[in-house]
Amino acid sequence: MPKQQSGPVFTLQPAAPAQPGRWLAHRHKVLAIAGLVIGFLIGQHADAPAATNTPPAHTTPAVSSTPSTP
Repeated sequence: MPKQQSGPVFTLQPAAPAQPGRWLAHRHKVLAIAGLVIGFLIGQHADAPAATNTPPAHTTPAVSSTPSTP
């Protein structure tokens, strides 16, 4: 009896997909932690006292261009 082949010898599919590298597999974790640290640092500096919006104090009255009437 002749020997029968069980399946085709050549296929178009690869044997197994390539495993991602360490950076590709864990970059979402690294970027999430970096975002949390940056957000924390921004939040620490956000409660600085705000500049007040007061006009400067004048020592002399403003010069008026119209003469005052009695």
